[in-house]
Amino acid sequence: MSDLPLLTWVLVLAALVLGILAGHFGWGKRWPASLSRLHPDYLTGLDYLVTEQPDRALDMFLKLMEANAETVETHFALGSLYRRRGEVERAIRIHQNLLARKELAPEHREQALLALAQDYLRAGVLDRAEGLFQQVSEVPRLRASALDALRGVYERQHDWQQALGIYRQLERIKSAPPRTVAAHYLCELASTAIEQGDIDAARELLIRSDEEARPFPRAALLSAQIAEREGQPELAVKLLRQALSESPTLLQEELPRLLKLIGTEKRDSFLRELVAQTERRDFDELKRLVFAAIAADLGSAMPLRASIEKVFSQDSTLQAVWREGPAQSERIAQEIGALLAHAEKYRCNECGFSGRNFYWHCPACHSWDSFEAYAIVKLR
Repeated sequence: MSDLPLLTWVLVLAALVLGILAGHFGWGKRWPASLSRLHPDYLTGLDYLVTEQPDRALDMFLKLMEANAETVETHFALGSLYRRRGEVERAIRIHQNLLARKELAPEHREQALLALAQDYLRAGVLDRAEGLFQQVSEVPRLRASALDALRGVYERQHDWQQALGIYRQLERIKSAPPRTVAAHYLCELASTAIEQGDIDAARELLIRSDEEARPFPRAALLSAQIAEREGQPELAVKLLRQALSESPTLLQEELPRLLKLIGTEKRDSFLRELVAQTERRDFDELKRLVFAAIAADLGSAMPLRASIEKVFSQDSTLQAVWREGPAQSERIAQEIGALLAHAEKYRCNECGFSGRNFYWHCPACHSWDSFEAYAIVKLR
């Protein structure tokens, strides 16, 4: 399916056609003479537009276009539109057609290489995209955009060391994204080091991550993982609480782990403290705590009962399940917990991608730190 409504596509393509014709025939200076020499296939292409056959129209215009100074930008516009629609093979064909022309100006050849690299990236052909982005990054005026795209290629390949190297190059030309991105690369490398048992390397990487961005809760979470692994539960609890204080949105993901470290004897006192801290903030924070607790099967915990009743009775989207009143709060919490166990718990606030697992790096739009707790459940 196209990202644009069909009527919009027709209008856009009609505008492109006018640009093609203007460049090809010099409209504006000799309009009547140009019309008299109009190629019949242009009229056929316009007919395809009018009859809402934009793909056939595009094929017709592409065959007739010449890659000269007047029409080359139209090639790029058509290729970009194809890429946006997901018709990457056609975009590739347009840009390869441009590159095959010996008379193409150097700046247009460089632009075509960049566009072709973007086509391959959209198609998931990462090795070809990587090579072209590396080639284009040698062009000073395209260096920043090519390097940033190359950084995205390495992210998709999970080659975090290469991604960090490109980030440093972008830093030198003052085109780097926020420093939290570099901190994430270092945390990815630290996570791999932990899995391989190289704790010293992991610690060094986490120190560097903290130097990139503070506060940075992910580094605290990984440090807690190291502390837990080395039999230091008190330190792990301290680091986990630090991470949750810096980023309350992690509560649903990390609460079960924290409660396991605290132990059953200290659980209720910790929950009372957590409720008190949350209520000092705002209602949304309290709601987040309630859903995290219910998801962790804590709906019957005494320190949380008042909070659960408050959220269910005051939140407009939950009042429908609260008709039976506080007497049924424990049963309702259990039912909601059962639904949450099979719900899409997280959603990217950039692209809307949702799923049961938490990601630091959205697998759909590749944004960092965009996932938040969001339970999509059917209330019956």
